[in-house]
Amino acid sequence: MTVDAPVAVRRTRRPRPPVVAFTSSLLSGDAKSATEIAWRYLAATGSRLAVISDLIHPAQYEVGELWYQGTVGVAEEHRATAIVIAVAGRLTPTPVARPVRPGACCILSGLTRERHIVGLQVLALALEDEGWTVHQLAPPTPPAELLRAVAEWRPDVVGISAAYLPATREISESIEAVRAMKVPVLVGGSFFNRAPDLWRTVGADAHGSDARVTTVLMRKLLG
Repeated sequence: MTVDAPVAVRRTRRPRPPVVAFTSSLLSGDAKSATEIAWRYLAATGSRLAVISDLIHPAQYEVGELWYQGTVGVAEEHRATAIVIAVAGRLTPTPVARPVRPGACCILSGLTRERHIVGLQVLALALEDEGWTVHQLAPPTPPAELLRAVAEWRPDVVGISAAYLPATREISESIEAVRAMKVPVLVGGSFFNRAPDLWRTVGADAHGSDARVTTVLMRKLLG
């Protein structure tokens, strides 16, 4: 099953996410401020997914772009990532009113060259609120280990993340092998966002550009 059409995600009226202030807190290493900003937005929206998709994701993207451009150093980028992981981990779960069917299971993974985990970690939180059982394989995960996990856990969907310069042949071969096991594959991460047609090239069923879109697509792939 391939999801080709753009996803129209219905958005309720929400307060404007304080992305600039949150990003500034990350870059300055102010974990207390970042936590307070995230908690206020959670209280205003009542949705952990909203915090992840509207606040954390764009802030992380901005920090990543600054690192990619050489504007901030590795230490600053790693510090910002650590703060995001800590902040996200403290967010209160907000289960959705209509969860996915009982027993719905997914695997989230980055492959051999992938070193970034924050996107997978916050996505896992959003999917848990949707009712998924999430098995997260911390990157880097060799393709053989991913296939072994798919064979053992028999997930309904596999998500593969790539933040920077993935080995496209490795991803293509891994996707082909997973799909041969009758399991659809969704890809995401900053690199796929920079090359929006790459997901088709590597043979994926869908591309999740952020956590909100990904939760919708995962439901579609679940059927």
